[in-house]
Amino acid sequence: MTKAYSYLRTSGDDGRDKAGLPMQREACAAFAARSSFEIVAEFPDDGVTGKLPMHARPQGRLLIAALLGDGVKTVLCYDAKRIGRTQPAFWSFIGMCRDNNIMVLDASGTNLCESVQGGIGGLMAEMDRDATVARLAAGKAFWRGKKRVEGQWPYGEHPKHEYDAEREVVARIQKMHAEGVTAYRIAKTLTAEGIRTRYKYEFKQQTIKNILARGKA
Repeated sequence: MTKAYSYLRTSGDDGRDKAGLPMQREACAAFAARSSFEIVAEFPDDGVTGKLPMHARPQGRLLIAALLGDGVKTVLCYDAKRIGRTQPAFWSFIGMCRDNNIMVLDASGTNLCESVQGGIGGLMAEMDRDATVARLAAGKAFWRGKKRVEGQWPYGEHPKHEYDAEREVVARIQKMHAEGVTAYRIAKTLTAEGIRTRYKYEFKQQTIKNILARGKA
């Protein structure tokens, strides 16, 4: 059997294409078993984010050193995006492998050193990542400085008149507290009277304390 290394990588850039280490490991092992490869070492970069070339990743750096330091000349990976999610990151490693007669195979058997599909996969991953970053940035810019949406207004602080009853309850809580009534007793009193929070829960001692704390801010 031909000896091989496996390289696994998860990333926050994966988006919809989440493939954890167990899934990648299983796919590489299955391919190795049916293709007469023996995986002699595994190099897992877990959660390494950003557009980093292989030599800038902890396990990627060790993989390169191992490939250049002994006779193992085959790398198995789940797909091309594990090698690099940008064109420069992908081709820097693939170029090094080509120069040193190292073969890089994905779990379907595609030789990434000989196929343009690997580079296309990296390009598509880069475009998808950049589009996601742009959408998030646009969303933050749109909402920056705008008023909160309905569910984000604390109890008793919503500006609409339909929430006037909440403000009356808060005023009563503050009055009872000023008279020396404990938060625990205030919560028990409101609960006994059938008064509930915005989402129909009973008032708890901590809820009362939170309301009083906001009033002091």
